[in-house]
Amino acid sequence: MRFVRGVALTAAIAPLTRPMKACLALLALSAAIRLALALGTDVYFDEAYYWQWSQRLDWGYYDHPPLVAWLIAALGIRPMALLCGAGTVAAVWGLARDVHGHAEAAWRAAALWSCVPIAILSGVWATPDTPLLLFWTLALWALWRERWLLAGLALGLALLSKYSALLLGVAFLAAAVRRRRLPLGAWGTALLGALLFLPVVLWNARLDWAGFAFQLHHGLGGKGGLKSFLEFLGGQLALGGPVLLPLALVYVFRGEREQLLLKAAAVVPLLFFGFAALRTRGEANWPAMAYIAACVGVAGLRPPKALEAAAWSGLAVVLAVGSHLLFPLLRFQRDVPLERTQGWAVLAALAEPGRLFPDAGATPIAVVYAPNYQLASQAAHYAHLPVDTAGPARPSQYDAWPRPPVAPGQDALWCSERELPPDELVARFTTLEGPVELPADFQGRRVHTFRVWRLRSARPPDVPAGASALR
Repeated sequence: MRFVRGVALTAAIAPLTRPMKACLALLALSAAIRLALALGTDVYFDEAYYWQWSQRLDWGYYDHPPLVAWLIAALGIRPMALLCGAGTVAAVWGLARDVHGHAEAAWRAAALWSCVPIAILSGVWATPDTPLLLFWTLALWALWRERWLLAGLALGLALLSKYSALLLGVAFLAAAVRRRRLPLGAWGTALLGALLFLPVVLWNARLDWAGFAFQLHHGLGGKGGLKSFLEFLGGQLALGGPVLLPLALVYVFRGEREQLLLKAAAVVPLLFFGFAALRTRGEANWPAMAYIAACVGVAGLRPPKALEAAAWSGLAVVLAVGSHLLFPLLRFQRDVPLERTQGWAVLAALAEPGRLFPDAGATPIAVVYAPNYQLASQAAHYAHLPVDTAGPARPSQYDAWPRPPVAPGQDALWCSERELPPDELVARFTTLEGPVELPADFQGRRVHTFRVWRLRSARPPDVPAGASALR
């Protein structure tokens, strides 16, 4: 007996029914929202960080595996996200068609997935989740069809996207144990996936396992508890959808028994990151891949009204947030979504320091320093200058790269929104000038106020800084 039961498919093309038209309308509306957000927002600082990686291609990076950087280098930031997002919708359609045996359920699953908030966001902003969701879906589809080599290839690419792709292997093993059968071909899947991932392991070994250690601490270290778990739960209701999450739990307990692999792929990420939330304050997007299997499984449930409620509630969340990002009407004491997605393009002015400091002459800028990797990456993307972090910054890929050289006599900039230039940085230069404010407005409201200092005339490495003149 096969691990999954094959389903005969008919090639007949049926006329469009009312539910089919609703699915197509949802798909079109979701695509329009993605395009509007992609064109109407600045590069998000995480995107700028991964774009920095794409300028120095490697087999690994401090925070994540390398595939997001490779794809950005090949396709660009937003085109990569849009193409992967569209590919994931198509893969969900194919998986659902094979699972349920008819195209109607496939369209329901694709439409439902296209309305999940995390699906839309990952199809707009280029992060490691973007390729992870695509290759997780392709790997799950190949495992369902017992195409072991294709599953190994897709699983390897998923692992090259994000370490959490390993949870798909855990879900497959859980389903195999429950069925008391591990197909022989699955060993080939595991071997191929491991071979594709091996260069990332070797890269980590060269850096004393820095990437693995960071993710283990980031995901399971720190302080958690009931509060962080409730935050995790609230994040799932927001990014997964307020109706889809309960429906996913209904599917796990009441779905067809032969869909054990699909149920495991939905519940394992939620359980794992739910447990992690008890130990640390995590991110709501971490179990995003759970909602792929959830959408496919839920598409076979009845009544259809519940599916419509899940789709429209998810779309309502995206429309509320998306409209605020493009046409903000409400005002908040601190508008984090708007701060993250608008007002960054003004950093292009850092490339013309003579306009910010007219009395400083035309001395070129050797490097722009920032207090964190987010702002440093945005400065690199928009000003196209060498950047680095300084001060008590969170460790990042900038600590793994060689520091940008600053020759004696060269100038640098310090850019931040609140932090002062650290003393150890100031001591390396003769004079500190500033700050000069660089305001960033969007739709008539102040989103950022960057403060820029000019660090004049770098000292030779062997010259003490006791006579530093500050003004």
